[in-house]
Amino acid sequence: MLHSIGGKVLPAIANYGTYNVTTTTATIWADYDAGSWSPVKIRFEYRENSSEIWQYTNWREVSGSGRLSKTIGGLSPNTCYEFRAVLGYDSNTLPNSAKRFGTQAILPIIGTIEATDVDETSATLTASYDCGSYSEIGIRFSYKEIGGKSENTGWRTVSGTGIFSQNIYNLNPGMVYQIRTETKYDNAFHLSDARALQTLQLPGRPAVPNYAAIGDVTAVLDGDTIHVSLTWVDKSATGVKAGSGEAVRFAGGIDAPEIAEEGGEEAKEFVYNLCPPGTEVLLDLDSATYGPMPYRDLHGRLLSVIYVRRDIAWVNVNAEELRWGLEAYPRNNWLAYIGYGSEFDPYEWLADNYPYVL
Repeated sequence: MLHSIGGKVLPAIANYGTYNVTTTTATIWADYDAGSWSPVKIRFEYRENSSEIWQYTNWREVSGSGRLSKTIGGLSPNTCYEFRAVLGYDSNTLPNSAKRFGTQAILPIIGTIEATDVDETSATLTASYDCGSYSEIGIRFSYKEIGGKSENTGWRTVSGTGIFSQNIYNLNPGMVYQIRTETKYDNAFHLSDARALQTLQLPGRPAVPNYAAIGDVTAVLDGDTIHVSLTWVDKSATGVKAGSGEAVRFAGGIDAPEIAEEGGEEAKEFVYNLCPPGTEVLLDLDSATYGPMPYRDLHGRLLSVIYVRRDIAWVNVNAEELRWGLEAYPRNNWLAYIGYGSEFDPYEWLADNYPYVL
């Protein structure tokens, strides 16, 4: 409400506050009405809540009514500040009552480093950490073998910056694991991006197949295409990102019947039984694809060999479907795209000694 004296309307600041508060900056605003005075002056004052000394912005002359804002910097993270708007006219300097705002904390930063001392059943996990504005945080590792359940190391409390390591044991030989670093602060849990760890294989067993990405099947689209949510991607896989969802077409020239064609529904069901939604898969991306982008076909789908885990073995889904299809529906041209370019030779998958089949 504006007040008047001697027929003149007094200047007033109607309201004031802050927005865009970061770790070191904040924007203070004030709504004003100069009343019968024009111009009037406004500035902002602020201080740390525990300080007795105010800091000031420069005076700004304003006329009429409107909003004045000023961004202040050099603030301390995770700190409570008092602030107020000050109105000046004639010889009067009128500060408003103080309000408060808090700057944001600098959040902890963690990074999972490549595992070391990896053998058939154990490994050393390592992470870098920076506690940011927090005096201490909880930290541990979460690890999960493909197709298995997550396991965790014990919590440790750390402060400042540094390197954190823990040993894990009782791993399965010849298995791929996803490793994440987990932190705990503000009564909440936070996970780092995933890294892949591959244990050594025992003599006489098939080696872990090549792979450049790991993901979870979200849908089986037809007999030669699935949809995968990627959880880890090797840094060499240009244009493929962890956290994205991708349609993945079977590499190696495989072409299953369309759904409406003979064997189409059966092919989709065959793939579904091998890798239903929720199945974790390894993807060996095709580096010799015929599309305009790396690892992709003309429709933008990833071309890949898909591996699933069966007990302690790895199964090539492409190879399994090709073997099944040639026997169940021999009239279909299962290798219709073999001439389009692929780094994979599907005829190798048909050999009696091929290791990645049931």
